[in-house]
Amino acid sequence: MHLDEEVYEAGAWKKEKDRLETKIADVNTAYKSATAVQSEQQSQIVNLLGQVRELRGVLDEAEADRTALQQARRNLEHRLNDIAHGHANSDKYSSDRVVQALHLEKQDLRSSLDEQRDRMALAADRLRKAEGHALEFQTELQKVRQENSQLDRRNVG
Repeated sequence: MHLDEEVYEAGAWKKEKDRLETKIADVNTAYKSATAVQSEQQSQIVNLLGQVRELRGVLDEAEADRTALQQARRNLEHRLNDIAHGHANSDKYSSDRVVQALHLEKQDLRSSLDEQRDRMALAADRLRKAEGHALEFQTELQKVRQENSQLDRRNVG
């Protein structure tokens, strides 16, 4: 009877060993899968960070453009006011040519001011778009970080 018990225990040990080996194989497969997903997500994070840096550069450039355009606009408005003031005092000018030249210059400055306003509106639009993209990428980056954190917790657990 002792031999029967040993055979029975050896069979039970073999089944337990097979069950544990299967479990180890499953854990190894899950680990490899999680590692691959984490690696992919890390490359996505690097890509997203690069895009965020690029968008910040665009945002900084748009801000610089906007500041330059505002300065140019102020200069043009000041010059227009000077011309308008000078035109109101056109009695001082004896020549119609001078008045006509000032009038043409005023028209040119108005056109330039309108162009600067259009450029400023375009720069502001680009700025809003860049801010929107930056926010979108930051949200996506946060999601990827949360997913990585969850994967890390799963791998540890």
